[in-house]
Amino acid sequence: MTLIIKANGEKTEFDANKLRGTLERAGARPETVEKVLSNVEKQVRENMTTKQIFKLIKKELRHLERYTAQRYNLRKGLLRLGPAGFRFEQYVAAVLTAYQYKTTIPEHDLSGLCVDHEIDVMATRGEKSVMIEAKFRNRFGDTVTLKDTMATWARYRDLVHGAKAGKCPTFNEVWVTTNGRFSDRALQFGVCKGIHMIGWGPEEHSFARMVDHAYLYPVTVLDYLRKREIEHFSRSGLMLCSEVARQDPVKLAKRLGLEPGRMKKVVSDCRNVITGKHSQEDK
Repeated sequence: MTLIIKANGEKTEFDANKLRGTLERAGARPETVEKVLSNVEKQVRENMTTKQIFKLIKKELRHLERYTAQRYNLRKGLLRLGPAGFRFEQYVAAVLTAYQYKTTIPEHDLSGLCVDHEIDVMATRGEKSVMIEAKFRNRFGDTVTLKDTMATWARYRDLVHGAKAGKCPTFNEVWVTTNGRFSDRALQFGVCKGIHMIGWGPEEHSFARMVDHAYLYPVTVLDYLRKREIEHFSRSGLMLCSEVARQDPVKLAKRLGLEPGRMKKVVSDCRNVITGKHSQEDK
């Protein structure tokens, strides 16, 4: 048994099957999965961190399937949406839009029965009207706690009562989305109250599974993007690789004020990420 160290400092047993699952969800070919696992297992040592193992996997993937390496960069790509969290809210809205929700990021607070509340994202689809808390975390080890979840529930209930008094729109669901993990007690409370808990980890509604299932990778999975470039994409509302992939690179470069040759590479890589094809650089 080889013990490794998680982002929160806890030790856990190295499990190749967990890595297999993440590689398969990222769309790696079966032969690639086996090669990566074989090479990584040979290099894993006692007390290695999950961050070090992630780097080993990324190194192997870059040699075998560059587009999968970029998909596998999802968690780090989500971190690059920070630090303030607004771009994470934009990204959550973009993901839900791709799932056929009509989304809004309210510019003003909504009035509950007792007090006003800042709402991160509102989403509607059919009979669903959802209040969404987008909890951005700047570090892998950070969690959404019981206190966070209880505060969200209290905010939601005040808005439900406010809607009955005609003070705000009606909500019939509340979600908490995060690029981090939920504490055990936060999950226990959320499940008990019927809150949709969408985060990072093995829970049923995994953010990574939502993204991988529909290839809704943020443009920040391209780890060579500079902060200035990410800001340009954010200001233009282009948060998904699938959105960037549909653009004409020359027109997009002009629109964003960026260099055309650079934009051609970004658009090409985004297309490869969502289609699972190799670029000329990979051949």
